[in-house]
Amino acid sequence: MAAPMNLESCVQNYIENTVTDQKTTISSVTKDIVNNEVKLVTFIENLQKYLTSTDVSIRSRCVRLIAEVLHQLPNSHLNEDEVELLVTYMCERLMDHHSVQPPALYALLALSGCKNFPDGLASKICRIIFQNVQNQSLSQSDRCSVYTLIARFLDTRMEELKKMEADFVLGFIQVMDTEKDPRNLMTCFQCARTIILNFSLGVFVEEMFEVTSCYFPIDFTPPPNDNYKITRDDLIKGLRGCLSATEKFAGYTYPLLLEKLTSDVQSAKLDSLQTLIECVELYGIKPLKEFQSSLYNCIKSEMFSSGNQAIEQAALEALRGIVLTLSKSLLAGPDGPVYNYISEILQDCKRYMTGEDNRLLVPVCRLLVSCGEGSDSACCQVLQDVIPNLIGLYNKSSVNSQRKLVLEMISRFVRVVGGYSQGQCHKVFLTYIPELSTIIKSALIDSSSHLRMTGISGVKEMLKVSGEDTQVYTELILDKTFNDEDKDVRKSCLEPLKTIAEMHTVVLESTVIPKVLERLKDGLNNVLKGSEDMDNEINAVLSTVTISYNSLVMVSKELLQVLSGTSTTGMENEKTEQRTNNLVSCLLTVIQKNLDDKKSLEYLYSNVALNIYKTVIQNSLCSTSVLHSPRIINSFSRCVQCIAIRCDNSQLQALYSLVTKIFLHGSTSAIDITDGTFNPLDVSSPWQQTQVVSMVTPVICTCNEKLIDEDEYVQKLLHLSRMSPHRTTQTEACKCLAGIVNKHPDILQNIDLSDIEKTVQNKTSESRRSALQMIIWFTKALVMRGHQRSQTMILFLMSLLSDQDIGREVADGFNTILTDSDDVLNRQMKAVTRMMYKQRLFVENVSHLVKSFDTTGQDTRKNYLRVLSVMLKTLPKQVLLNELPPLFPLMVHSLLSDDLELQTSTMDTLYDLTHDAPEVVAKHIDSLIPQLLKLAKAQTSMKLRQSALQCIGVLTVLPTHTVLPYKLHVIKGLEKALDDKKRLVRKEAVTARNEWFLLGTSK
Repeated sequence: MAAPMNLESCVQNYIENTVTDQKTTISSVTKDIVNNEVKLVTFIENLQKYLTSTDVSIRSRCVRLIAEVLHQLPNSHLNEDEVELLVTYMCERLMDHHSVQPPALYALLALSGCKNFPDGLASKICRIIFQNVQNQSLSQSDRCSVYTLIARFLDTRMEELKKMEADFVLGFIQVMDTEKDPRNLMTCFQCARTIILNFSLGVFVEEMFEVTSCYFPIDFTPPPNDNYKITRDDLIKGLRGCLSATEKFAGYTYPLLLEKLTSDVQSAKLDSLQTLIECVELYGIKPLKEFQSSLYNCIKSEMFSSGNQAIEQAALEALRGIVLTLSKSLLAGPDGPVYNYISEILQDCKRYMTGEDNRLLVPVCRLLVSCGEGSDSACCQVLQDVIPNLIGLYNKSSVNSQRKLVLEMISRFVRVVGGYSQGQCHKVFLTYIPELSTIIKSALIDSSSHLRMTGISGVKEMLKVSGEDTQVYTELILDKTFNDEDKDVRKSCLEPLKTIAEMHTVVLESTVIPKVLERLKDGLNNVLKGSEDMDNEINAVLSTVTISYNSLVMVSKELLQVLSGTSTTGMENEKTEQRTNNLVSCLLTVIQKNLDDKKSLEYLYSNVALNIYKTVIQNSLCSTSVLHSPRIINSFSRCVQCIAIRCDNSQLQALYSLVTKIFLHGSTSAIDITDGTFNPLDVSSPWQQTQVVSMVTPVICTCNEKLIDEDEYVQKLLHLSRMSPHRTTQTEACKCLAGIVNKHPDILQNIDLSDIEKTVQNKTSESRRSALQMIIWFTKALVMRGHQRSQTMILFLMSLLSDQDIGREVADGFNTILTDSDDVLNRQMKAVTRMMYKQRLFVENVSHLVKSFDTTGQDTRKNYLRVLSVMLKTLPKQVLLNELPPLFPLMVHSLLSDDLELQTSTMDTLYDLTHDAPEVVAKHIDSLIPQLLKLAKAQTSMKLRQSALQCIGVLTVLPTHTVLPYKLHVIKGLEKALDDKKRLVRKEAVTARNEWFLLGTSK
């Protein structure tokens, strides 16, 4: 099939380099070949006059064209014969002039990816490359073709290449030699590791090591705007993979590492230690013996003088690896290599543990701890030598700081023993327990709080190692938890208590929990004696130790019993309310920590949730109780919410049935309450009952399916929202109703929204504010799910911003709409949420908001500004920056308002924008600086003054030429703030003034 004339013309133009769009020529040729309008072989035959030209540049261009076309063809287009023919031809081109080699290599790279690549060609290509291509003389991209070819063949034709034996190994070494480009080195290291792992290196072990290790240690910094994203760490890992690929490198690697460890370059030391960690175990015992002492000396030197935490940690891990490797010897005891090595280290360290100078005690002990971590036998040897020494040092020391240091070191060794619970060293350690227990107990009663804390840390480690004295330690820790005068000491007791909960459940259930609960009841019964700090500590303990089913049952049962008892105390002061709320918060934390366990969740659902309802409802039937506090009821509601959102469908439906029976039908017999009438959804019921409507929300608003009694719920909640004289009841009913509307918006057909809107617009209506609250929560429910009616409701609310009576409440309502809620309408409760709904609300309404601001009266302008502030706070940064320029003047106007909350919110946004959009902020610097200086002196709020000073300080990040003219004015204006009566304000003033003093200098 003859090539079309237009194709011949395209080819001629390409080869003679007379076209600017060469990709079009390549695409045109490829398309004809793929569509079988031209055979590839025919196409190449028609190139004969170019391929046989005496002009090297023409031959090179022609081969480049073929290569480009081959890369465009599907990998299954060519059959085996065609692939073999083209490979043979391109291999011949590698023996052509050196300028023809790059396109020929590129063509071979395309052919190597063909599906029908015949056997035998991979080795042929490699031999031709090794014999005829001077790789070092090629460009980076052409060398990349060579390395990619080799990498591909190693991946797909490994067995074929293995038959080349030493020829392939030597050929690769010669190809890789002196490579410097990081992109190519990544491929080279990958190939080298594969070859080392799979080929016999024979006599080329040293050569392979030299060609890779010459790059050690890697010293590479990526250029700016690097598109390849190759990092120094990538190269280090690649090279390290080569060095750790065979034990035959050991004799060469160890001297290299020792050389770099004695250098002054920190990065080289770290790289050497990390390489040693990776190599030592693979290299084995035999080559290590010659270098083990030298390696230890280098490691010790780093521990004594480095000061670099990363290097010290790597040094310790390296020592651990050396000991672990030596421990694998079949020889044990005094004749074993690990015994001799540890003996050598112990002998060297002994001189630093005499107690005369403790400056090196910590690094020495860290070295010995790492030795102990290496193996059980090494740990035995270290313990027998070190523990008696440390005990002696502690006993003869009279200085608390020294005793603290020694005890910290003892705790480290105890921690090591914990890793060998079934080992021989554990048995050795048991012989020292009596003496160590005496030391730790004495530390717990010492006058030094720091020593007591160290003793508590020691108790934690001892509890992990041995069951002896657990009861005694528990009593001591509980005593410290509640009676120690130092707050930090009391807080540190949580760690050993957590260990007891995890490892000593018998003691936990028989001692810890009963004593803590007893302490709790004592505090509640004696309000004057108790304190909030004590409550917090008790709650922290209960939260820490309640991590199992049995402990959950004990704690939750007791907490609920205590809470149930508080309903009859009749005490209603602020302190009692706070402490009771702390108790419910503790119950909430306990619930949250046990939700992941299936058995515990079942108990929470079947028992705890029911008892919570019983406690709340029983309390609502009383006329006076501390549990009438709305925040306590909300805390109870959160407890039920946490359980409900983790229930499966059947459990959730059972909870729904229970809640419906109690709240909708007033049947409390299911929770063993037979006295009193309970009708919380009836407007005529006492407020003590109606406010607990919040206990309905976590269940019915978590259900996804349509509620069986939905219509009845909706009507009762609607009536409560509009007609209840109790504000909390109105709010909670609105929230619950909004949760239902969000999932089932069709119920709006049964709600006369137009009547509610008319009530809002009626300035004489007594229920105006309750109606407004309903509109706000309904709007939130619909906006979140992207309902078509939501925009109409948003515009209705915006129209009310100019109302002098309720405009401020409407503005606050936008905060409700755009702020995430914890108790309803959130993702945890499976609320229907449309992506980017906050962003969509902003985009659809910001222009209307700005126009309304321009036309409204001065008295209500701040309402629009409040809405704008809320919108800006909820926007993603990128969207905010795009929309900011026309809105920034309104932000400046917000600073002129007399609304404290608006001013503070605006300055928070301004602070962030100064970094993110300096060019926008800089345009308004004339009006910003005077107003911020004025607010920095405002006596209405300390927080306002702090925010203003922070904004003044951050303005110095703007372009210097913009703010430098204001330098003296600002420094003068900040003088009064330096004498502010509040320390925190003075601190911000000093910081801001320093920034302006340094403005225009090199800093």
